[in-house]
Parts: sequence; C-alpha cells; structure tokens
Amino acid sequence: MTLNIAHRGGAALWPENTLPAFADAIASGCDGAELDVQLSRDGAVVVYHDFHLMAGVARKDSAWLVEPGPRIKDLSLAALRQFEVGRPQPGSAYAQAHPLLTPVDAVVPMLADVIALAKAAPRPFDLLVELKCDASPDSADPLELADAAYGVAAAEGFLSGVIFVGFDWRALARIRQRGAPCWFTTDRLAGDARPAIDAIVKADGQGWFPHFSDASPQSVDYARSKGLKVGAWTVNSVGDMERLKDLDALCTDRPDLLASLF
Repeated sequence: MTLNIAHRGGAALWPENTLPAFADAIASGCDGAELDVQLSRDGAVVVYHDFHLMAGVARKDSAWLVEPGPRIKDLSLAALRQFEVGRPQPGSAYAQAHPLLTPVDAVVPMLADVIALAKAAPRPFDLLVELKCDASPDSADPLELADAAYGVAAAEGFLSGVIFVGFDWRALARIRQRGAPCWFTTDRLAGDARPAIDAIVKADGQGWFPHFSDASPQSVDYARSKGLKVGAWTVNSVGDMERLKDLDALCTDRPDLLASLF
C-alpha cells in the first residue's frame, strides 16, 4: 500500500506546517504528514520551512511582512508565536500560488504539538520529520537539531511513528547513531541515481526519498534491491500519482486528490 503523506500538512489546501493543516490531514484519512523542524533561539523544536519568516504570510499586529523577516534561529519561542501564519496576504505571491488554501488562525507549532495530534488520531498517523538544516549561517547546527528533534520524539513516546528525512545527511547520520529510522532525501539528480542510493545504504538508511522525477522504475528497483523503502516528493499531478502509485509513500500538497485516485 502506498502511504498518502500530506506535504507540510497538505500545503495546497491549508496553511503549511500549521496545526489546522495536520488536523485536517488526520480527519481526511491521510496516512501521515511531512513537516519541517528547526530550532528557535531558546532551543524549542518548532515546525517551519523557511529559515526566515515568510513575507506575505507571517504577520504581527495585523501587518504582514513585506520582506523576509527574522531568522527562526534568532527568535525565542515566545517571540516567534507573536506572529500569525495562517492567513496569507490577499494578492501576495504566496496566496496566488495557493488558490485552494483555506485561511485560518494559526501560529508556528512545536514538534511536540504535532506529535500530540498524531498520537490522538483514530488510526496510525506517521510523521516524516524533515530536519531543516544546511551549511548556511541561517541554519541551526545539524547535530544540535538532530539531537533536539530526536529528544522530543523520544520524550513524547512517539519514535515508532517518526521517520526522519532531510537533505543534510550529517543530521540524518546523527539520528542513525541513535537508532531511529531515516529516509535520506535527494534533490533532483543529474543522471544515474545508483551512486546516491549506494551512499544511502552505506549510511545505514532505511529509505530513499527522492524528487519524484528521479523515481524511475529502474532506480526504484535498484533501491529496493538494496533493501530500501522508496517515497517521493512532492507529487501533485494525477499523471505522476498514477505513475508512482507503487511506491511506499507519496508526499503531496494535494492529499485529497491522491485519496480520490486510489
């Protein structure tokens, strides 16, 4: 069975990475959700994609940011939660790119908040937790982020419901040292996927999480021959959903569309 994974909670339908989005994914019968985690200044594991608060999405005192705001890593949890992130500015580039989105009141959640929703779901609801880090100065230290995210999942008793993913394999290697499962994410590849797949196997990964365009039958067969699960991001068209319906998981902004097909 192919798992229907709501990308950022179903980002085409609800404000991304918010509790209303994850709650709707659960209510709609999705098998799980993908979400991005970072560290606030005071070490809280918060759920947000960009390293900076997004212009045209984040607002404070009813005023939307007109340019990217402070870095997530520079804000305390209390300061971060002074921003509302559930109602994109009408007419903004983000709003135009998400015409189906339902605006709601929402603030940036913590990973523990999302885990609480998942634990209360009426059926198993897995979380693909992306460790949002890289080598730039905007990022948290990858090892600190990995340790903190692992610690939250362990403290909440939900390690069995989490798969860690991410482009920064340093963070995933740290997670593997602690014994939790990882699907190693790859960006669009230029050519043969086998070297990347071999590297994932060498790093003791449990899965390959490629851009959907790289999930060719040959590459998928090779990954599976190495004992890896295969999921793909971000699969939003009917044609791609049908082509990739035999993968272990499809991560999509349109979980409603995927659910209607299979």
